[in-house]
Amino acid sequence: MGAAGDMLASALFSLSQNKDELLAELNSLSLPHTEISYEIKEQHGISGAHLNIVIKGETETPYSEHTHHHTHRTLEDVFKIVNNLSVNEKVKNDVKEIYTSIARAESKVHNADVTQVHFHELGMLDAVADITICSYLLERLNADIIICSPVNVGNGTVKCAHGILPVPAPATAEILTGIPFYKSEINTELCTPTGAAILKYFADEFNPSPELCSVKRIGTGVGTKVLESANIVRVFEFEDSSVTELSCNIDDMTGEEAAFAAEKMMSEGALDCFITPVIMKKGRPAYLLTVLCKNSQAEKFASLIFKHTTTLGIRKYTPSRYTLDREITEVSGVHIKRSEGYGVIKEKAEFEDIRKLALEKDISVFEARKIIENK
Repeated sequence: MGAAGDMLASALFSLSQNKDELLAELNSLSLPHTEISYEIKEQHGISGAHLNIVIKGETETPYSEHTHHHTHRTLEDVFKIVNNLSVNEKVKNDVKEIYTSIARAESKVHNADVTQVHFHELGMLDAVADITICSYLLERLNADIIICSPVNVGNGTVKCAHGILPVPAPATAEILTGIPFYKSEINTELCTPTGAAILKYFADEFNPSPELCSVKRIGTGVGTKVLESANIVRVFEFEDSSVTELSCNIDDMTGEEAAFAAEKMMSEGALDCFITPVIMKKGRPAYLLTVLCKNSQAEKFASLIFKHTTTLGIRKYTPSRYTLDREITEVSGVHIKRSEGYGVIKEKAEFEDIRKLALEKDISVFEARKIIENK
């Protein structure tokens, strides 16, 4: 049902298993004059999360996003707010880039310099909140790829400060340039400038029927408009079980050089890298270098292998794999690796913590492990 900033934020929020904890995080991002709460809402028998974003005691509406009355703010004012947010630099940059795309669209529609575009304060703060929450949650998810379906913009007209305008509104249509979208029979605005800008910035591709290999979780964001169809936006978090395996035979590198190449692969983010001794033609001893990486990084690691080894060719395979869900927790200052899945739970202490304790107490790593396991 299109894309509004609050519904996208709500859908991403809905993916979280500990919503109260995440809500506390969102309320600590230093969004000015903003209070965030959530509720579980239902439309046409489908339930999901709805984030209530209250700014200066008011709740933003779709209409006020397009208005330019009351206190006005410029893009420079937006950047000042973003610079004071309690988020990392990447999230700040994401928010600035997305809001800049909205300002550029408005400037083109109104034939004004981007620095002279003015935003209604409530609408501006609400958009900053929506964009910040989406950027923060997507940074938290750390997805390898983001795929979006063609965007439903709705139909009919929308009431703005400039009068009655067609759907999609001019600024929205400008942002959607290059993105597949369609009109539906629902006579209301379903895609706002903020929603369009968020999708355009983060989506790696637009695909009407992507292969969602293994769906792990589904997040549902529920809107406030009650329509003839369920007014929801859904986010599917899925896992691709396949990886890329790159391998090559090397018979003219020293052990030190091969080890350096393997270290470089791991430092660049390879899932794994290992060297196997092999015997090549004419009985020559050699190495088989194998690198496992995400499918999206295959070309990157092929380039690195050519750069750091003497090989003239690389074999490429795409095997599937079974993996356990992994997380790292901290207990009494010790990092514990926990893996779970397929009816199995495994836990083990981080070896660096075991090693540190062994050095501090001048004991063996076996004794240090026992001490840690008994904590």
